[in-house]
Amino acid sequence: MFRGGATNASKRAVRANHRGITVMKVKNKTVLVTGALMLASTPAWAQSGSEAASAAASELKGFAAPALQAPVAFGARWGTFGVGGYGQTCDCNDQDADGSLGVAFGLGDPDKYAALEVAVASSSLFGDTGSGDSFGESGSVGLKLHTNLPGFASFAVGVNGTGRWGSDAFKNANKSSVYAVATKMLPVGQFATILNIGIGDELYNEPNKSGANVFGSAAFYFTQQISVLAEYTGRFTNAAVSVAPFRSFPLTVTLGATNLGERYGGNVEFAGSVGVGFAFN
Repeated sequence: MFRGGATNASKRAVRANHRGITVMKVKNKTVLVTGALMLASTPAWAQSGSEAASAAASELKGFAAPALQAPVAFGARWGTFGVGGYGQTCDCNDQDADGSLGVAFGLGDPDKYAALEVAVASSSLFGDTGSGDSFGESGSVGLKLHTNLPGFASFAVGVNGTGRWGSDAFKNANKSSVYAVATKMLPVGQFATILNIGIGDELYNEPNKSGANVFGSAAFYFTQQISVLAEYTGRFTNAAVSVAPFRSFPLTVTLGATNLGERYGGNVEFAGSVGVGFAFN
């Protein structure tokens, strides 16, 4: 059960979920492929009092995700490492599905100054999607510079899809996307909500349009381990349910539907991610 009034010690226990993002061109459609890199997480508002806060920092690690595809401002710090996978149905290959696998780690301390999250994601999890690349032959790097703010909030600037490797078809269809995002937790009685709003170009804007567009998400937490969320990526409206099955182990499973508005002639697709994180400090 969530409680307000967390101490500074519990604020420093915040860990975040990350999604390393890459995009692939599939039969004249752009399919978003997100490697869900769920890092070890402890919500800042989980407990109150120094003794309880200390317990929260050492024991409460299972944390449901606040978003499916939209970036969030909270990120990895020094001593945290995550691995994850993402899959989505699509009209893109013989399996009618594709996905990605990725890893992420953090450098620095976002409570003192700032931290840099580095994520590497490999695409084409289920085979060739028209670019000529099979799994492991194409992918990209994501970078996020983030800092924690008072009031259970964080701000970040980042780039996704940089450092691309693979065929020329993959590289040309997947431009890097720059974004800025702010995220804040708000207590709602005994529950909690995480609100997220940002602005970004390319992936977060309408296809073939220059400039930037707004994206955002909202997640309602019944408990630390269960959330329901809705988001707008700048292109698609998505909804999902996220569950952290184990309270003391940072495994997160998120299942949802993408493109609920059936935009760009596409269908509603099923998407899911699994991620696990580790904290070494």
